[in-house]
Amino acid sequence: MSSKALTKILLLCSVAVSLIPWECAATTTVYKCDSNNTQAMDGVTLENCSVPRCPLKRNTTMHVEIKFKSEFNIKDIITEVYGHVFNIPVPLLGVDNKSVCNNIFTADGAKTTCPLLKGNDYVYKDIVRILEVYPKLKINVHYSLKDPTTKKIVACFEVPAKITD
Repeated sequence: MSSKALTKILLLCSVAVSLIPWECAATTTVYKCDSNNTQAMDGVTLENCSVPRCPLKRNTTMHVEIKFKSEFNIKDIITEVYGHVFNIPVPLLGVDNKSVCNNIFTADGAKTTCPLLKGNDYVYKDIVRILEVYPKLKINVHYSLKDPTTKKIVACFEVPAKITD
């Protein structure tokens, strides 16, 4: 192959690679919560959150997916979602303290609901609304699933974010 042909191939490859939507391919880093949680996270997916300081655009939605293994039997499961604003936990309206039994799937994708059984793998899927009333600022978001009766954490992560227009 001539050097001219090789140059053309390399040029075409670099153009093709530059067209890959990196935002879809990359994921942002989420951090394990500081708690007595012994559950190791299997995976967290946050839609359109591929850069540090995950952008949360007001008046939009974000798909959230959390894979977890239940370490105990769970009758009900609720969210605990808040942002640290000046080191004060501020609950996210419409997201915090809601029952999510209808948002649970088995590991193979079948819809299920509570109760959840110890030792089984599950996936929580939800669509979170980023409300217009949220102030534009940088926050660290705490997102956990927990048993409302025992207060035991089922799954938990934290992610640096910024609320934008």
